[in-house]
Amino acid sequence: MKQLLKWLSGGGTKRICQNKYGGFDGLRAFAAIGIAMMHYLANIDENISEKLKNSGIIYSEIVPFFTSFVFMFFTLSAFSMCCGYLHKFDTKDGKSSFCTESFYNKRYSRIWPFFSLLVLIDFIMNPSKEELYQCIADLTLAFNLLPNPEIHVIGVGWFLGVIFLFYMIFPWFAFLLQNTKRAWLAMGVSLIMHFLVVDYYLTEEFVLPSEISNFRHNIVWSFPFLMIGGLLFLYRGQLGRKEYRWIWLIVIVLGFIVQFKYHPVICGDNYMYMMLLFTMCICYTMTGGIKIFGIYLLDNKLMKFIGGLSMEIYLCHMVLFRVIEKVHLENYILNPHIYYWVLCSAGLLMAILFSWSVKNIMFPYISGKIVLVRKIIEKNL
Repeated sequence: MKQLLKWLSGGGTKRICQNKYGGFDGLRAFAAIGIAMMHYLANIDENISEKLKNSGIIYSEIVPFFTSFVFMFFTLSAFSMCCGYLHKFDTKDGKSSFCTESFYNKRYSRIWPFFSLLVLIDFIMNPSKEELYQCIADLTLAFNLLPNPEIHVIGVGWFLGVIFLFYMIFPWFAFLLQNTKRAWLAMGVSLIMHFLVVDYYLTEEFVLPSEISNFRHNIVWSFPFLMIGGLLFLYRGQLGRKEYRWIWLIVIVLGFIVQFKYHPVICGDNYMYMMLLFTMCICYTMTGGIKIFGIYLLDNKLMKFIGGLSMEIYLCHMVLFRVIEKVHLENYILNPHIYYWVLCSAGLLMAILFSWSVKNIMFPYISGKIVLVRKIIEKNL
């Protein structure tokens, strides 16, 4: 309850690495915005979407690519968890300072309040027995343990299903990172399992067709993106040297040119190349980056503000898209390019305002009322 009240009142978990790697908020901000833009393009009127995709590389290649930013979220999450907790598993003296109760209380209090609000809104908008069952599964945050974790209530919440399984196994993840040899061995095994999942385990012989198409929801398939976050943490001192920032930036630019021009395939899919791209983006961010007109692109007040709301923006952007959709902006804005960018601007602005209002006004208000009720009850007992 104390952790829940702390979150509701706006007090988040303080990350040890937050000051040193402030640019991570910028990466989170760009990832959340990019994913929203991709979803908006994929969900607008099909005729408008086709016109946009036929008009150039921005809509046919770049915006659809933004769906892959969710994997950068995985890697950043793993790195950040290592920042906050890996040192607590140091058992040189035979003891560990890792507190299971505190760890999982913080995980639930960070995610559950906002997500549960969205689940409630979704159920009110689409009440049914099936929706109720899926809402109950959603509220556990452990729905990826289900035999078929195909949840349609807050569909983008599949990311939480994977990441919460990662939280469940984090002590084991920390064990894998206790020495570099074991970490590299685990990385190799995770890559082998990634390809085995695609070629063997995610086939109709083992799973339902819906699970084959939603392969990203499988934590074994996604584990290399988490594992690389752990390795980046182990080598952060070497990879994040300031003198490397221009090298990383040049490699990133060349890497994205190759991605959009050639779509390179590694062992049968493009996802491993994406992992390399996002790894380089994180390495660049660890160096502190470069300044443009005296301002760091990824580490500034605006990026910190949006990055601090990135999870909430990611979770609510499609709910608010459905609200905007009812206005039928396409009837008033006939130019498809203007329509799309107005839609993106309106959707993201609403997502940011909604996320900030819930986090900084609604939850603190509820928290205050809960504290007041508790005091009244305690006084009368």
